Amino acid sequence: MGIDYVAVGHFTHDVTPHGPIIGGAASYSSITVRNLGFRARVVTTVGRDFRQDNPLLDYIDVSYRISDSTTTFNNIYTYSGRRQQYLLGVADKIYAEDIPPEWRTAQIAYLCPVADEVDASVVNCFPNALIGATPQGWMRRWNADGKVYPKKWKSAAEILPHVDVLVLSEEDIAAFPEELERFIELTKIVILTKGKNGATLYTDGKIIESFAYPANEMDPTGAGDVFAAAFLVKYRETHDILQTLDFAHCVASFAVEAEGTSGIPTMAQVMQRYNDYAPILSKTFGVKKRLEV
Repeated sequence: MGIDYVAVGHFTHDVTPHGPIIGGAASYSSITVRNLGFRARVVTTVGRDFRQDNPLLDYIDVSYRISDSTTTFNNIYTYSGRRQQYLLGVADKIYAEDIPPEWRTAQIAYLCPVADEVDASVVNCFPNALIGATPQGWMRRWNADGKVYPKKWKSAAEILPHVDVLVLSEEDIAAFPEELERFIELTKIVILTKGKNGATLYTDGKIIESFAYPANEMDPTGAGDVFAAAFLVKYRETHDILQTLDFAHCVASFAVEAEGTSGIPTMAQVMQRYNDYAPILSKTFGVKKRLEV
C-alpha cells in the first residue's frame, strides 16, 4: 500500500435521472486512491439514509458521524457545460475532534468540503502530512430554495498557509477571479484546472501550463477531485511536478468518460493510457517565469 491517505469532507447523494448516486469530493478522491492501490480513509458526516455498506466504498476505511441529513446535490448542466447546483440537504460540519487520533499520522490529508463543512481547525490535525485542499465547498452559499451561489472564502488566510497543494477550477473562481492571486501568495502550489484545456500550476514564481489527455466526455462531475487525489499521491511519491501533472491528467481523463464514480480507473488502466500518450503530451509542458506574465 505504501501511502496512507485521509480525505475530510461529506459523502453526498447526487441526484441523477436514474436515482441518487454517491458523490462528493471525499468519495471521488478516496475511490481514486484505493483504485490506484493505496490506503484510503475518509472522515465524514452523513444522514441515516446513507448506505454505509455501499460496495463502491469497499476497502476504504470510513469514520462516520451521523447527522440529521445527508448532503444532497442536484447538478444541472447546460449545453455549454455550465453547472447550476441545488442543495437539497446538508449534513453536519466536521471539526478537529472528528479526526481519529490514529489517523493524524497520515502521509496525505485532503480537505475537500462541498458545502462549507470542513472547519478550519482540521488543517492542524495532520502535522506530518502533505496537505491538499479543494476550496469549492468553502466558496458556496445557498438560499432557502437550495440554489447554490458563489461566495468569497472567508477562512482562506487561516487555512492556506498550512496547505501544500490547492486545486481549484475556473468555475470555482469565476465570480471572484481576483482571489487567485491571493491564493497563490498564501500557498506553496496552486493548480487551476481548466477541463479539456488542461491546467495551470503556480509555484515558486513559476507558471507551468499542462494539457489534458484526450477523453470522450460523458460526465465531468468529480473530475477535479480525481485529478487532485492523483496529483497528491504521485507528488508524495516522486516530488516531480511535471511527471505528477502528467499522471494526474491521465487519471482524470477516465473519470469524465462515465457517470459518477464508475469511470475512476485502476493503476493498470492508467499506465496503459499513460504509456500511449505521455511521450506526446510531455512535450507540451510550458514553464514560464511568473514575472514575465
